[in-house]
Amino acid sequence: MKLLSLENTSVQPPALQLARLSAPHGYRFDGDTVHLNARFALLDPAAHERSWALQLWACPSAPASATGLSGHILAEASLPPMGEIADEIEHFDVSAPAWPPAGAGEYVMVLVLASGRPGQFKDIHDFAVYPRRQQFIQPRMSGDIGYRLDGGRVLISVGRVVNPRAASNRSGTLSLELWALPAAFVGGRFQGHHLAGVEIGAVNGESELVLQPIDLAFTPPPPGEWQIVLMLREWTAAGFVTRDFTNFAAPFDSAPVPQEAPAPLVEKPSVPIAGKSSLPVVEKPVPPVIAKAPRPEIAKAAAPVSPVRTTANAPTAVCVSVNTARVEELAAVKGLSTKLAEGIVKKRPFASLDDLRRVKGLGANILAKVRSSLKL
Repeated sequence: MKLLSLENTSVQPPALQLARLSAPHGYRFDGDTVHLNARFALLDPAAHERSWALQLWACPSAPASATGLSGHILAEASLPPMGEIADEIEHFDVSAPAWPPAGAGEYVMVLVLASGRPGQFKDIHDFAVYPRRQQFIQPRMSGDIGYRLDGGRVLISVGRVVNPRAASNRSGTLSLELWALPAAFVGGRFQGHHLAGVEIGAVNGESELVLQPIDLAFTPPPPGEWQIVLMLREWTAAGFVTRDFTNFAAPFDSAPVPQEAPAPLVEKPSVPIAGKSSLPVVEKPVPPVIAKAPRPEIAKAAAPVSPVRTTANAPTAVCVSVNTARVEELAAVKGLSTKLAEGIVKKRPFASLDDLRRVKGLGANILAKVRSSLKL
């Protein structure tokens, strides 16, 4: 199963409109699944040569045209080949995993009819805008939120985690995860480096969990400047999904391990000694003392602060791709057995490392141990 999450997507109108939506159509959420129904008419025989999908978008405002469609894909369901459609007008009722946007906010929902290929349905032939704005009720972080580094450890602070859903709607297992991303997180799929994380359990609806600061092992990202993001993620049938997040104002500067250059050899003038030949005297200077930066204060998200730059002195590990590596390469990763490696190969492709939880026997504890050695 391909995991498709909310993300910014570039689209384009086709050179020729091959199909259009026809009433009635609509959408319905059922937990983490969305049901889409639509009728659409084929306008050109060339439609039979394309692959099609229905998409549900969450947009900040209603688009006026396909070129103005701006937002995130919340769900995508591939449709049967058009060659199987006998009539000019066909009705579809399909379901797909739903990836609601993280954080609080209201969105304009847009049903899109697109052609292309799985994961790349970018030709927008028609769309329908629903006037009622949609808000998603999800677990969230509250109170003072921050982190503090101390060598190879990090102290994560979250005042409490709240589940505002109905009393009967208990959350899935929740986890707090600290990530380093190339830019500020806006919700949806992301690529970055997992720095630390811990599962905090499930929370009943209309309840909250008060947390004390959590001390965790810290894995520094590769050299560069990173945006640090704390995410609250929930386990669902489709894997862990981000429900809330906090971008920290202070950038994280991960510097490479300083390589001390060899001290130059200083040649002193020859000293003549009676009865012996004159030889040069070589002296090696004492290496300079490198001062360590003081420990940074806790990084807060509530108000802008002056940038805090922290130097990470750990080398970058060589990561194995879960989507392309052979069984032998995966089994060579410390913590992965040959059986787990075979399971990973069978379950490909993976949209995120959290998607590895679909592999039988690869639980949260094993994933936490091997995550730093894996990549997509």
